Amino acid sequence: MGLFDFIFGNKKKEEQQRLERERQAELQRRENERIAREREARLAENNRKYNTLSSVDALVNECLELELKGDIDELQNSLYRLYTLFNKPGGGQLIINYQRKDNLALCFAFMLQYDWIHDPDIREVWAEDGFYCIIDHIKNQPNGMNGQAEAMIILFILLCVGRNSLKPKFQDIINKAKSDFVDRGFHEDDFAIGADNVIDQISLLAVSGVREMGPQGASVMSQICQRFNGFTFFEETIKRTDLMKYDVMDVWRKTEFISQIIGSILADV
Repeated sequence: MGLFDFIFGNKKKEEQQRLERERQAELQRRENERIAREREARLAENNRKYNTLSSVDALVNECLELELKGDIDELQNSLYRLYTLFNKPGGGQLIINYQRKDNLALCFAFMLQYDWIHDPDIREVWAEDGFYCIIDHIKNQPNGMNGQAEAMIILFILLCVGRNSLKPKFQDIINKAKSDFVDRGFHEDDFAIGADNVIDQISLLAVSGVREMGPQGASVMSQICQRFNGFTFFEETIKRTDLMKYDVMDVWRKTEFISQIIGSILADV
């Protein structure tokens, strides 16, 4: 190699190294920009979720207050705004992530009671979502027997106004449970009679749970039946002495299983 080759060869090598450094710097700059964009997107999404959950919380509280006041027209408006938050992609996650599911379950019961749409398919959605919420609340509420008794009041209200709308989904789950050969707590009667039999068992579970409140429970049940047209439903439930043959833990297992299935559907909505 000659002197010029050596000199110009080094310069060429240095130029290649400089270009490589610039290329690497440009790649790093683009990577930093990508990371910054993703960080901004995550922050924006987190803010959106926070604001949406705040909107859900505000509307839930508003609906509870309006129902207590008996302002049904305004209640229906607020229930509609709440429903529209759930009736869009990601709405299922809003329900799953909402903390006060007992209050949200009540709102779904109000949707069924003060229905302004009168669409059987939508009523099924309200009933299923309300059922998921109250059963999830019962599983996770921290207030022991008193908390469970209060939650059973909400479950009974939901069944007063939505039991017929629960039947299609319950029946579908029962049919699938029969074919998967896994013990979910279902009795042979459940497979033979169907959703009505399971709903009756859960209804008795709710009534029994409210009765745990003692004399106060009887007064509460009377008020619920009056407000939500539940007297006939209550009487038919307590007359079903044959329901006592079903193990309470089996009834709860299938109740929990049905709620989990509905929850898995919500997760994909």
